[in-house]
Amino acid sequence: MIRHPPRTTLDRSSAASDVYKRQLFQDLRLFGELTVAENLALKNELTHFLTPDRIERLLEAAGIADKRDTPAGKLSFGQQQRVAFIRCLCQPFDFILLDEPVSHLDAANGEVLSALLLEGAQAQGAGVIVTSVGSRLRLPYHKIFTL
Repeated sequence: MIRHPPRTTLDRSSAASDVYKRQLFQDLRLFGELTVAENLALKNELTHFLTPDRIERLLEAAGIADKRDTPAGKLSFGQQQRVAFIRCLCQPFDFILLDEPVSHLDAANGEVLSALLLEGAQAQGAGVIVTSVGSRLRLPYHKIFTL
């Protein structure tokens, strides 16, 4: 069961909006001095959307479970990108916006994150918007725009 927290005016981008939006930025916006687990807990504690067991499974799937107690600033950029990706899944969303989400990952890790994202989006009936100038998430896109 998906648990959405009560919505407040702080959750909305405008008075008419009733849509949860999540974003993954290129600069990742992790707290470098906090551990991987602490970075994820900051986001998840807002809603308690994912169980600790689910977060652990996401870390394992992304190949970074052994980094849970490592400060995020000590990780490679690819590892940080996976932490930020998992963090954006720690809250419910109707739409998720991802800016170059796999730019520093090899194809195998890109495939793993694609599967995790697709699973999360389908479970919530959510939309996914991705920008990419190179590596692409392998998803069943309904529309691709080329600029």
